[in-house]
Amino acid sequence: MLVHEAWLRLTGRRCGSRTHYLALASRAMRHFIIDYLRRKLSLKREGTRVHVPIEHCNQAAATASPDQAIEIGRCLERLAREDPRKARVVEMLVFAGMGFAEIARQLDVSEKTVRRDWQFCRAWLCSALDA
Repeated sequence: MLVHEAWLRLTGRRCGSRTHYLALASRAMRHFIIDYLRRKLSLKREGTRVHVPIEHCNQAAATASPDQAIEIGRCLERLAREDPRKARVVEMLVFAGMGFAEIARQLDVSEKTVRRDWQFCRAWLCSALDA
């Protein structure tokens, strides 16, 4: 279902390469997952906010409860307003499973920059989730 929803959201967009497609798909999947969980939780619990302590964001995203995933989504939206490239790194790494080299090619930066961005993002997200 997730792949179908991502495909529907991407229909009509031209993808130059596999890497470009994965970058677009990661964003579409992230938005679909967060929207789905928000709807589900709003029906269940009237959308209450939950404190989410995590140490590693990629591990937490894989094992997160719906409440935690929504909180991670809120933090990613805030990060995207502050630094869009860093938010894209998180999306492509966590939601699309892309490697550092693929992300670097897509964002037209060095692999070292992507690794530095990821290190920053992990710390930033952990701090934001603790606040």
